[in-house]
Amino acid sequence: MQRFSLRIAAAAASLIAYLPAQTGNELIFVGTSTGGTTDNHAFAESATGLISQQGPSANTDNVTGAVWAHGGRKLYCSQSLMGRVSVADWDSTSASWSFSTLHQFPAISGNTQLCYGVEFDQFRNRLWTLSGSSTATRELVCIDADLQSPNYGNVITQTNSLGGAGIRERWCLSYLGNLACVPLAIVGGFALTVVDLDPTSPHYLSVITSATIPGAASAGFAIINSCKISLDERYVYLLYAGTTGAGVAVWDIYAQSWIDFDPAFGQQDFSLPLSVPNKIDLSLDRSFAVVSGQGGAGWAGRIDFDYQTPSNSTFTNYGLSVPDCNGASLSPDDTKVAVTSTATFLSAPSNLTVLDAASGAVINTTPLSIHWNVYTTAWQDASPVATYSAFGMGCSGSLGTPLIAAAANSRPALGSTLVVDVDNLPFGIAVMATGFSATTTSSGLPLPLDLSVIGMSNCSQLVDAPRLDLVTGSGSGASWSWTIPNNANFFGYEFFNQAFALDPAANAFGFTSSNAASGIIGY
Repeated sequence: MQRFSLRIAAAAASLIAYLPAQTGNELIFVGTSTGGTTDNHAFAESATGLISQQGPSANTDNVTGAVWAHGGRKLYCSQSLMGRVSVADWDSTSASWSFSTLHQFPAISGNTQLCYGVEFDQFRNRLWTLSGSSTATRELVCIDADLQSPNYGNVITQTNSLGGAGIRERWCLSYLGNLACVPLAIVGGFALTVVDLDPTSPHYLSVITSATIPGAASAGFAIINSCKISLDERYVYLLYAGTTGAGVAVWDIYAQSWIDFDPAFGQQDFSLPLSVPNKIDLSLDRSFAVVSGQGGAGWAGRIDFDYQTPSNSTFTNYGLSVPDCNGASLSPDDTKVAVTSTATFLSAPSNLTVLDAASGAVINTTPLSIHWNVYTTAWQDASPVATYSAFGMGCSGSLGTPLIAAAANSRPALGSTLVVDVDNLPFGIAVMATGFSATTTSSGLPLPLDLSVIGMSNCSQLVDAPRLDLVTGSGSGASWSWTIPNNANFFGYEFFNQAFALDPAANAFGFTSSNAASGIIGY
C-alpha cells in the first residue's frame, strides 16, 4: 500500500510550556533516613557539584525514595515513617515545599501506614508507592499525579495480593510503567514477585511471576537490597547480599527462567567480588549496570552484560574510597554515576560523588550536611527517552476499527521525523487530532468524551484536539508525520494523537474514531 505524508512544521512549544532542559547539568536530589523528624536533604548540580539547596525538613524526613516528574518541575518523595508522599516544586533555582504533602496515608487501627519507595509512570501520570500498616497489609498503591486532574494526589487503585507473604520494602517500576518487581526482602520461598500494572491487561494488579532465586538461596542468609527492570521489560535484575556471597540474579521474563552466568555446577547468578552491595541501577539499553556497596572500605563498580554468552559478563571496580557507599544512580543519558557515602556511622558530612560511568573517573565530590543512610539519589530527568505508545479503543466502521501506531523504527526523537500510520480507512482519508491532554479538553470537558450526541454512535474522543490535520493516502491507509526540531528545550514534551476516519456509511455524522497514542519527545 502506497502512503503519503502530511508534514507538520508547527512546534509543540506553541501549545505547552516546560522549563528549559538542564541537559548535562541536571540536579541531583539526595535524601536520607536516620529517624527524628527533620532529616537533611540536598539539591546539587551534577556538572559542578554546586549545592543549590540543603538542610533539614519535615518534608524529607525518613526518605526511602524520590523521583522527578513533569519535565523536572516536580520532585516526589516517599517518607516511610511519616506514611506519606511529599512533593516539591522546582522553579529552576530552588525547591518550594508549599504544597508539601501529595498524599497522607491514614492510620489503620492506630498503626501508621508506612511508605516505601516512589516511582512515576510518566505515560499515565501516575505515582506508585508501597504502603501498609504491617507486612500483612503491604501493597502497591497508585496515586493520581496528573497535574490537570481534579483527583490529583488521591489514590486510584492498589494491588491486593502482596500482603502476608513476608517483608517487602525494596521494589521497582519499569520505565514504561507496565511491570513492577516487589521482591521479598529476606530471600526464601518465591522471593521474586512481578506484578502487572498495565491497566489494559487482563492481569492488571495481579502477580504474574513468582519464583525462587537459586543463587541467592545458596548464599546463606540473603537480603534483596535493590532491583531494576529493563526498558524493554524483558529482564528483572535483583541485587542481593548473603552471608557467603553477593550477586545479581537476572530473570528472563520471555523465557521464564534465570540467566546462567556461570557454567560451574551450583553457580548461576552473576557473582560480585565485593561484599555488602546496596544499590543497582541499569542503563537504558541494558548493556551495563552500576552497583554500590559498603563492604570493607566501601566500593562502586560496573557490570557489563553479555546476554549471548552470559559467562563473558564482567565486573569493573571503579577503585574509589567511598566508605559506607549507600547509593548509586545513573544520569538520564547513562554517562555519569552519582554515588553517596558516609565517613562513619551516623556522622556528617556525607559525600556526593559524580563519576564518569565508563571509566569511573571522578568528575566532582561535594560534602553534604547529611547523616547516615544516604540511599536516595534522584537525577532530574531532562533528557527522556523518545517513546510513542497506543492506548484506548476506537469505534468500528466499514473496514473495522481505525488504528494508529508509529511506523516501524519511528519515534519522536529530537531532530527526527515521527511517522504515524493510520489504517482501516474506507476512503484513505482521516483527520489527525493532536493535543496535550488525555484527561480534559481545552474547554474543560472531561475525557473520554462520548460522541454519540453528534451522531458518532459508540465513538469517543480520547484526547484534546487543539490542532487538526488532514491526512490522505491511497487504499485503506495513510500516514501523518511531524518533523521535530533539534532543540533541547523540547525534551520531555508529552503529546497525544487520535485519528478520525471519513466513513459516511458508519453513522449519521460520517466519521469513526481510532485508538489514541501518547508520545514523549526525547532522544
